[in-house]
Amino acid sequence: MRPGLPGGCTLAMLEAAIACAVLAYLLLLALPGIELAVLLGTALTLAGLVGGGAAGIVYHLELRRALVRLGASTRGWLLSPVSRHAGLDERARRRVLPWFRVGAAGFFVCLAGIGMVVVALLRATLSG
Repeated sequence: MRPGLPGGCTLAMLEAAIACAVLAYLLLLALPGIELAVLLGTALTLAGLVGGGAAGIVYHLELRRALVRLGASTRGWLLSPVSRHAGLDERARRRVLPWFRVGAAGFFVCLAGIGMVVVALLRATLSG
């Protein structure tokens, strides 16, 4: 088992989950109804914005709290928060990085939804 993956997951399990998610996304892109593809794409975009956005807010609040607790400088931390990860102790990493990962996942879900809407609109435009 590889350390750092939550819940005892192995790297192979993580890769399999990513492959299944990509396959499901490709199947959704091939949906016959353009209206359904736009609807699902919009739902994915909203889910990514709401989930990822909320996680992003919590991430930034937790990161600032950890930086203040550790006595690190908070100057410019909002412009480059990822650069501050190296200065976190183990306790702060456990509190901050899960929110970072959830926010990043929400961002990619949002991009997938936008991509689905774009593909659906292109299909509608090109099909006449």
